[in-house]
Amino acid sequence: MTKKLRFGMIGLGEIAYKSTGIALQQAHNAEMVAGVDPVAHVAASYQETYDIPCSTDLDDVLGRDDVDAVVLSVPHDLHVPLGIQAAKAGKHVVVEKPMATTLADADALIDACQRAGVLLTSKEGGSVFYDPANVKARKLMAQGAIGDVMAIQIYGASNKPDSYWTGGYTNRVHTTWRKSKTESGGGILIMNYIYDIYRLRHIVGLEAARVFAEYGTYRTPVEVEDFITVSLRFTNGAIGTLSATSCAPGASAKGMRGTVARGNRVYGTQGQIVFDGKKLLVYTDAVGDATKGLEQGAWTELAFEYPEDRNTFTTYFERFADVALNGGTPDIPGEEGRADLEVILAAYESGKTNLPVTLPIT
Repeated sequence: MTKKLRFGMIGLGEIAYKSTGIALQQAHNAEMVAGVDPVAHVAASYQETYDIPCSTDLDDVLGRDDVDAVVLSVPHDLHVPLGIQAAKAGKHVVVEKPMATTLADADALIDACQRAGVLLTSKEGGSVFYDPANVKARKLMAQGAIGDVMAIQIYGASNKPDSYWTGGYTNRVHTTWRKSKTESGGGILIMNYIYDIYRLRHIVGLEAARVFAEYGTYRTPVEVEDFITVSLRFTNGAIGTLSATSCAPGASAKGMRGTVARGNRVYGTQGQIVFDGKKLLVYTDAVGDATKGLEQGAWTELAFEYPEDRNTFTTYFERFADVALNGGTPDIPGEEGRADLEVILAAYESGKTNLPVTLPIT
């Protein structure tokens, strides 16, 4: 019988309900054993749906000997204080994106987990690290299929309904934390495009050296940005642009990341990689083994299989469970979440001061 890592769920709202719970049900070496949420009817509905005991008392998770790890799916400003409590209780910590709203808090959570001897992983990479198209893109980059990176382009647009800001996409839980700069840390960039920040760092293997941003709140009654543009200079001299909005008329509620116009791409000195949903479009002028399987001097379309009975987060939890049970380092440790957060906070600082921000932030 396969030994399983036993998870306690802290926060039973939208992400836990429609994503994490499903992923953990599909995992072969992990399972949910208890849950907690401060809202009684939310805890009750999670218990009914996933058939695990759920309550409004945090000790019903942290005080259980059969809870090995926790998943934190709570408002952003609660990630660190609850994560530190979990670490002190001897539980491994899986924290939703963003891992914190300040770098000081991120450092405090990393330190607390290290002191307690428990693992820490930041969940934004779970949809990126194991995605078949991203795995292939990273391999192509590493073997030189498009040469040296010159530039990166990311853009996306959504039109979130007013109800999103108080009820998410499911309206199962009613709250106002998404509207608050203090509680959320920011808007479209930190809430949604932190995935893309991680993707460009992970796939391309570059870190940002300088960030400049402009942002505003145009059509949404909130304290956070609903439109942002970011310019980046990377450590190798490459440049990058990111443009994202949650208030674009004509866009869907959840939006698209450049798919229609095929806009999310990496430009290299010998080619390009375009991210097009579940496909990659690759152009290369390179020669040799680096271009095996690609047509030289032309575009090659690469399609990938995505099993219906599992998603990338299932693989994420299985890999985390494996290292927690057998030893090793998480594929996406807390330090990765901190690095993503540093880029985002630099963008927010730049937009506030109208000046570029040099990384690392001191």
